[in-house]
Amino acid sequence: MRRTHRVAVVLAFVVCGALAVMGLAALGTATEGPLSSALGWLGAATGAIEHGIRDRLAGSPRRESLRWLETYRTSVDRLRSPDITLLGAYDGNVPRTFDGVLELENRLDAPMALIQVYTAWGDKAEQQFPVGLLTAISGLGSVPVVTWEPWLSDFESARHPHLPLRDARDKHGMAAVARGDYDFYIDPWASEAARFQKPFFVRFGHEMNDPYRYPWGPQNNTKEEYIAAWRRVVDRFRAAGATNVVWVWSPHVAYEYWDLYYPGDAYVDWVATGVLNFGPIAQWSRWWTFAEIFGTKYPRLAEFGKPIMVAEFGSLAVGGDRATWYDSALRSIPRDYPATRAILFFHTRDDQTVTYQKVDWTVVGDSAVASTIRGALVSSGLACPGARACAR
Repeated sequence: MRRTHRVAVVLAFVVCGALAVMGLAALGTATEGPLSSALGWLGAATGAIEHGIRDRLAGSPRRESLRWLETYRTSVDRLRSPDITLLGAYDGNVPRTFDGVLELENRLDAPMALIQVYTAWGDKAEQQFPVGLLTAISGLGSVPVVTWEPWLSDFESARHPHLPLRDARDKHGMAAVARGDYDFYIDPWASEAARFQKPFFVRFGHEMNDPYRYPWGPQNNTKEEYIAAWRRVVDRFRAAGATNVVWVWSPHVAYEYWDLYYPGDAYVDWVATGVLNFGPIAQWSRWWTFAEIFGTKYPRLAEFGKPIMVAEFGSLAVGGDRATWYDSALRSIPRDYPATRAILFFHTRDDQTVTYQKVDWTVVGDSAVASTIRGALVSSGLACPGARACAR
């Protein structure tokens, strides 16, 4: 009877969600924001109930393996000053499925304490505060890391007549953010983040010093404009009571003067950078070791006195020995780069962000590399194969 009752509760939430969708469609765009938000929270509640029922019926081995993370998952202060190095991952199949993350941690025998997602600014439903996705990550026992990308051209001109037309929006776009022109978007995110309550990371406007990849870069904005925009966003979140957000500043350290974009100690909780070895797949690239990419920049990163996150960690297989690359990197981190407090595997098969061809960063299909990584994680003390191993 108890099982039947639980299923009935979930079905009731599903029915309510369906009715909410019908109501949203009937009312049109006039009340789209509030109803979309309500629908998102309803979906998150449904997912949380379903996850809870599944745990009680079948047990929760993953949450058990991450029991040691509870003090970090529930305390923003602990996340701002961790005394261990947290492993995490971004998988290219998220948000459709978390199977890739689960497969990765099973192959590496190391539960991913952090799960990263990418979301852009804009008017689309998937560009609003991802309460369902964050709730799902929390339900799995991990802490969300949201890389939040200010693509200003994704807002509809007809809905926002106070904004410049799309093709003129990026030029000094960060100055417009700093003026408050995008508070209509930032403030709902801030309110929803406060309502979420649980601690999570926000990696806002990453690689802001790269003049090629992103419109919030120096080809359109000065460093002063970027810093002002960063502070505006953080201030709006704090004003909304979203003190559960851990702010991650993440420059591209391959370019000079990246440190001049630092928004200030009062506005940054972590500093981060990506460490991706592309090998010789393009004219601008060659086989780089972890020490060549990260090690030479580490002293300056550490000078900020913040925990350091390797937000995108990986190597391609072309041009060198990938197993050796991972082995050397992971063994060196506790020894040579002790301020590093998070390492997030970049785990996607179809990355085409900086190359014409799609490249594959995954390691689960390479048993030799996966075995090497697993051994390096254990030997370096970075692995957390069970609650007992990570208990502090």
